[in-house]
Amino acid sequence: MTESEVSRALGSPIELRPGNDVKDDVAIYHVGDGRLTVYFYQEQLTRIVSSREPVNRQLIDRTSPLAGRQPMKNRAFTLVELLVVIAIISILAAILFPVFAQAREKARQTTCASNMCQMGMATRLYVQDYDEQFPQTKQTSANPAVDDADGSLEDPDFGSIFAMIRPYTGGGRATEDILRNQKLYACPSDPAPFDPLCQKQYNSEGPAVNSYLVNGYFVWGLSDAGVGRPADTIIYAERRSVVAGDTAQDPFCDDIYHPWFYPPTNSLAPANEMDEITGAIAARRHREGSVYTFADGHAGWKKFSQTFNPPSIDLHTPRL
Repeated sequence: MTESEVSRALGSPIELRPGNDVKDDVAIYHVGDGRLTVYFYQEQLTRIVSSREPVNRQLIDRTSPLAGRQPMKNRAFTLVELLVVIAIISILAAILFPVFAQAREKARQTTCASNMCQMGMATRLYVQDYDEQFPQTKQTSANPAVDDADGSLEDPDFGSIFAMIRPYTGGGRATEDILRNQKLYACPSDPAPFDPLCQKQYNSEGPAVNSYLVNGYFVWGLSDAGVGRPADTIIYAERRSVVAGDTAQDPFCDDIYHPWFYPPTNSLAPANEMDEITGAIAARRHREGSVYTFADGHAGWKKFSQTFNPPSIDLHTPRL
């Protein structure tokens, strides 16, 4: 409100005295012998007071460029506003939490792949030191799929292949009991990597189990020359410790899986170890797939159907 606007509103001249014009958002005007004080709050007219004569407030409010404005007041959130904020937060949480869960699982998968890659490279070093022979834990057989078709060639057992390759992982020689404490042989996504139930109840005479399995074709005396396509032949897979959604299902309690234990092609098979759900391999541990180590030493993620879908696909049987 300017000096001329106040003059027109009151019908008499006013004088704005220097030094008293504006202080803390308060404008002070003097009218004749009296004083007119006009208080402003954030540039809005709130009150007019005259010390000598009545002031036509209505007239001044109409002529003011700030007429009709209401003063600002401190206010809290309404219930509706709070509910809107809560709804937005809930929607964001519903969107982001699955993303975070996937990121954590991807990190666990990466660790598991690193473990299996180390196992693959350790096996390659072993093969170089032992005249191109893979670690052997069973008696020699040129065709275990036939000789052990019904599981009758399992004994004698010479120990765990994982104990044999451990010196090449920087861990030194190890007994099977020590293997249970090795992080290299435990996948972060495996709920029971060193399953005590397997040790005490199901596999009391066999090697200690861990998160991983060796392909049975490699432990009956297979040489490097017997694997014609090492980059496409699986040597290590992930062991199934539980069945998702079925806690009553027994875990697979061995450190070897047998690709020939597949009833559709082997009527003598004592079990179906190549079933995608209840077989030996944790085929869906990582995002509907699993990590595998190949005979050339590399590791990678694949869906089970990409590794075993006979007769067209079989990466578990070595080919010349």
